[in-house]
Amino acid sequence: MLVASFLCKHLLIDWRWGGERYFAEKLLDFDLSANVGNWQWAAGSGVDAAPYFRIFNPITQKDKFDKNYNYIKQWVPEFETDNYVEKMVDHKEARERCLKTYKEAVA
Repeated sequence: MLVASFLCKHLLIDWRWGGERYFAEKLLDFDLSANVGNWQWAAGSGVDAAPYFRIFNPITQKDKFDKNYNYIKQWVPEFETDNYVEKMVDHKEARERCLKTYKEAVA
C-alpha cells in the first residue's frame, strides 16, 4: 500500500504502469483481479477506492511499522551509509501537489 500510495500520489504516476505492471511480474502470488483492484483502491480511482485525500506518509509509516529499520536494512543495504540517496520528494509538497491535482480532476 505504501509503494502504491507513493507512486500514485507522491509522484503522480499512473497506477497501470507505475507499479501494477512491475508487481505483476514480480509477485509470486500474483492475482490479476486482486492486484488491479488494490492498485485502483490505492490510487483513488477504483469503484470502491480510498478517498483521493488518503495519502500515506512514508516517514510515519516507517516509524510505526519498522522502528528498528529491520525491513529497510534487509532490502536496502545502503540505508544509513554514504551511498544512500536523499529523499526524492518532500512529503508535504508532494501531498499538496497531489491534493491539488486530484481536486482539479474531480471538479
